[in-house]
Amino acid sequence: MQQITINIENPAILPSLRKILNALDGVSIVPQRRRKGIDEAEEDIRKGRVYKADSVDDMFEQILG
Repeated sequence: MQQITINIENPAILPSLRKILNALDGVSIVPQRRRKGIDEAEEDIRKGRVYKADSVDDMFEQILG
């Protein structure tokens, strides 16, 4: 099975596009799973996008420089 992702900038065309795609034999629309906050947080940890601060002052120093 082949799969493609289509990015739609104009949401007004979605109903028409869904009708067209559903009319094609062998084509199905898979709903996109929305990521939950915990999923994003776990991805941040895996990709090393985490920081440590010893205090609030240290945190602001890291953020503001």
